[in-house]
Amino acid sequence: MSRPLRALAATLIGVGTAVSLTGCVSTTLPGSAAGADKLPPSITEDKQLKVALSPDFPPMEYRDDKTNALSGVDVELARALGKKLGLKVIFEEQRFDQLMNSVATSRVDMVMSGISDTVERQQTVDFVDYFKTVGRLYTLPKRAADFRGRQDVCGKKLAVSKTTDYYGQALEFNKKYCTGAGRPAIRILPTDSGAAARLQLEQNRADVAIQGGENLAFFDRTEPGRFRAVLQPLPAKPFAVVVKKDDKAMAALVTKGFDKLWADGTYQRILKESRMSYGATRPTFNGVKN
Repeated sequence: MSRPLRALAATLIGVGTAVSLTGCVSTTLPGSAAGADKLPPSITEDKQLKVALSPDFPPMEYRDDKTNALSGVDVELARALGKKLGLKVIFEEQRFDQLMNSVATSRVDMVMSGISDTVERQQTVDFVDYFKTVGRLYTLPKRAADFRGRQDVCGKKLAVSKTTDYYGQALEFNKKYCTGAGRPAIRILPTDSGAAARLQLEQNRADVAIQGGENLAFFDRTEPGRFRAVLQPLPAKPFAVVVKKDDKAMAALVTKGFDKLWADGTYQRILKESRMSYGATRPTFNGVKN
């Protein structure tokens, strides 16, 4: 299921694009300088970092089919983060629609589950951006030659999860390159998940679909030749660690940890092993602006 880019269900408390460029300096946290090296009160005693995630989004977080072990880029990064900070990481598996409420009500210290930083969501939680995710249009290999230019998507059926940010990008793509250019509208097929969108494509009910580049890289590694990316990537959006609103101590701690992972190369190594180096970015506090 793609979240890269995922919008939360309307039942969540009102949490809702500029992206930090690779190599940029971390954004300074308001009022954090004096206490940046101190542990937040919530983890001072037990020295445990409680991280919530929804393990249904490979390669970011998922259960390995063979071992059933919790795996994924976010899992590795969270464990490395805890090690750098001298904290034991405790993962709390939850449904995706529970994650934001969990951090907002202090049931967990942070959420790391392929969630996009948006201005709307910044109204109720804070973010530390750590990865640039890029949406890709893709199709079956036998259809790849049908999509040589953006105009070739016009009039076609496009499957996309309606619970992701990709749905909005599909609407924007249609308006800019199809209806706004006097071409036939894309017939958008909204689905409940990225997996459902892929099924629409494989059953020939859709001509093309949208998924995160990291998801396609995962499928290319585990099921070579299943799909083929076409056209240019969509505008990048940042995945971010979610922390409680105005918890500057926790945000500063996460930023410090990622800076350390960047400095010793651990962060870059984890991304490279999953073919996701394209999304490397320095940690940034609430990096998305109007």
